[in-house]
Amino acid sequence: MRRASEPPPGGEHSAIARWIQQAPAPPDVDVGPGDDCAWLDGLALSVDTVVQGVHFRLDWTEPEDAGWKAVSAALSDLAASRARPSGALVSLSIAAHDLDPGGMADRYMAGVRQACDAFSCPVIGGDLVRTEGPTQLAVTVIGRGLGAPLLRSGASPGELLQVSGPTGWAALAVRQLNLGEAVVPPRAMAAHARPRARLDLLSALAPATAAIDISDGLLADAAHLSAASGVQLWLDRAACIDGGPEAELSLGGGEDYELLVTAQEPLPGFRTVGVVRAGEPALLWSDGTPVPLHGRGWDHGRNA
Repeated sequence: MRRASEPPPGGEHSAIARWIQQAPAPPDVDVGPGDDCAWLDGLALSVDTVVQGVHFRLDWTEPEDAGWKAVSAALSDLAASRARPSGALVSLSIAAHDLDPGGMADRYMAGVRQACDAFSCPVIGGDLVRTEGPTQLAVTVIGRGLGAPLLRSGASPGELLQVSGPTGWAALAVRQLNLGEAVVPPRAMAAHARPRARLDLLSALAPATAAIDISDGLLADAAHLSAASGVQLWLDRAACIDGGPEAELSLGGGEDYELLVTAQEPLPGFRTVGVVRAGEPALLWSDGTPVPLHGRGWDHGRNA
């Protein structure tokens, strides 16, 4: 059985691991690639991209929603790193005919501004590129840490594994929309179209020892945290799916943008879903049986 510390051959995470090995960060970088944020001179930096047809579809949501999602996805990395946003750089790749006043480009950027206003993260620059392919929005965010960087690698045996909210609602919306359902539960549609970075929980993260944002899925990102910290995570299955739409979506759906953290004590705004134990990186249920990861979680090299 593949250990949690080993990304599957091929796919997104295997490629990232290969590139990090080929080009490691220079010594003057505080935190290099492989975490939610890079850190340089006390600043946290992260970038996220949303692509039409992959992260959003205009027959499902509005252009403003795509702009919002691009910002919120990037800011979620700052939240997981315990950093408060200072500004955002926005790159928009779009067809030339969409640049007319009041056109699609203006609508994407309206969503960007809405999210930046909601999360107190001003747009301070960016880029505009014509493309013959699908529309893409890439958002780079810059933040200032509230104390030391919060990384994926800080978990220790004896700590509690905690999550900031229910998972699986965004995945439910995508499933229902793919099935052509006329009515999607409002909570699910909001989670898909207008996810919220959990910057509201920054003050609760002072005692946290490790964290990751749940963008690939609860189990998939728990495996990333386990591997980075070199520990085992023993999960309470009932607690993991509490508040979610159904088990498989709660465990394996992506784009939740909640936070998964470890700490010695329960944190306000979080619920405990497991414990950290010593041992080779692995995910196990509370009865000691291995957690099956195959087919759970998002991977840009594998999901279609």
